Amino acid sequence: MCECPKVHLYEVEFKLAGMRVVPTHKNCGDSLNEKQAESFRKDLVKSWGFEEEE
Repeated sequence: MCECPKVHLYEVEFKLAGMRVVPTHKNCGDSLNEKQAESFRKDLVKSWGFEEEE
């Protein structure tokens, strides 16, 4: 799991882990933890201009 303090949109890439696609931090190469993944999802939805689902 990635322990980096802040993950930006441009620092995330997606890698295949078995049969799952996992968001991965480019600098350290580790998969994002749950808090980082949720933050990344919110930033991505906001940057694409979609409304936030609840």
